[in-house]
Amino acid sequence: MSDGFWPVVLITVFIIAWVLAKVVALARKSEQQWREVDKSKLKAWEDDDEW
Repeated sequence: MSDGFWPVVLITVFIIAWVLAKVVALARKSEQQWREVDKSKLKAWEDDDEW
């Protein structure tokens, strides 16, 4: 293997790990925000609406 292979692999693994960590953090934040929402003010949608 060439000398530049391992640095590229390490950078790729780092980027993938960073993206996954960011996605998990944003999903947790979204879940927390959803729990804090006043759900009594949400509109109940009717799926059978005729246009």
